[in-house]
Amino acid sequence: MDFEKFSIDDLRARHGFKWRRYGSDVIPAWVADMDFPVAQAIQARIQTAVEQSDFGYPSRYEAEALPEIFAARMTRKYDWQVPIERTLLVTDIVQGLYWAVLGCSAENDGVVVQTPIYPPFLRSVEETGRRAILNPLNMGAERFEIDFSRLEASIDSSTRMFLLCNPHNPGGRAYTRDELEHIADIVLRHNLIVVSDEIHSDLVYQGHQHIPFASLSEAVAERTITFNSANKAFNIAGLRVGVAVFGSDELMRAFGPFPDRVRGGLTSFACAASRIAWESCDDWLAAAVEYLQGNRDMMSEFLAERMPLVRYVPPQATYLAWLDCTQLGLGAEPLDFFLERAKVGLYDGTAFGPEGSGCTRINFATPRPILREILERMADAVDRRNDR
Repeated sequence: MDFEKFSIDDLRARHGFKWRRYGSDVIPAWVADMDFPVAQAIQARIQTAVEQSDFGYPSRYEAEALPEIFAARMTRKYDWQVPIERTLLVTDIVQGLYWAVLGCSAENDGVVVQTPIYPPFLRSVEETGRRAILNPLNMGAERFEIDFSRLEASIDSSTRMFLLCNPHNPGGRAYTRDELEHIADIVLRHNLIVVSDEIHSDLVYQGHQHIPFASLSEAVAERTITFNSANKAFNIAGLRVGVAVFGSDELMRAFGPFPDRVRGGLTSFACAASRIAWESCDDWLAAAVEYLQGNRDMMSEFLAERMPLVRYVPPQATYLAWLDCTQLGLGAEPLDFFLERAKVGLYDGTAFGPEGSGCTRINFATPRPILREILERMADAVDRRNDR
């Protein structure tokens, strides 16, 4: 697979949000799309549908098969026995996150969120009238760490839920079994419901592993809702389909107030692409992860040499990295500086919570020559500012 197939001009011709948000002089590195060709098997399936003008309603068979296919994959990869009878399809993982908060908590209930965090985690709490209990992660020399003492102290009698991002976005953590079991101990003692977003689970680098939170024990599974999807790992985010796995009938009933139709309909493209991805595209995925790890390593070397004042820890998972630019003195939103001076579009760090002030998130899932151009632009902008 040629992960450097597309030039900047090729990518600018795309119609997606990533490459259409900014002007033609800006290289975007913000929203979580990959700038790579999709797996050939997925491409061929979509091309065949286009050639046949096959745009009708999706086959029930193809949609109904996805929970079983997903469950088989989880057993094969993680020895996690997914309850097929308690696995629902959802159009959008963020939509599912909102439903879970609405269904499993009441207004003013406490919901634990570990910041910096993917912004919809915070918005799902705020916009549903719940109370965010923030447990900031500590950015260590080699990885983001959970402050378990602070976590324990922050939980009160009205805390109902724990929103877990595993692997973590934007910190890039693939949590260890010990860490997840420590979270599980706290969850069980405080009778909390866990929503575990595991959409980046296939994007874990050498030396690390993904552990589904619900796989820890039956007691943990009974209070866990797991969301997953082929969208991120296989670069098909625009097709929009995912799975919600409920660890108990009681949790599944939390979705009861939301009829099937409220969850939205699935497209034939989404169902077909997800099935093919999970069944036939692991070779493509392995090559993509290897290429992404090379990008990560190149970026680590570049930042250490050219932008040493940027605090950064190489992610263990995901193709997203957190850049702490506070020592550069760029203000609360370095996004603005790099957009104006470097013509690079990053993600606003303040959207990820209070710890995002002075920080930004970068997406490194792009051809390596483009990534190097992005980093060169950023470093040159900082150098010019310092030379004034």
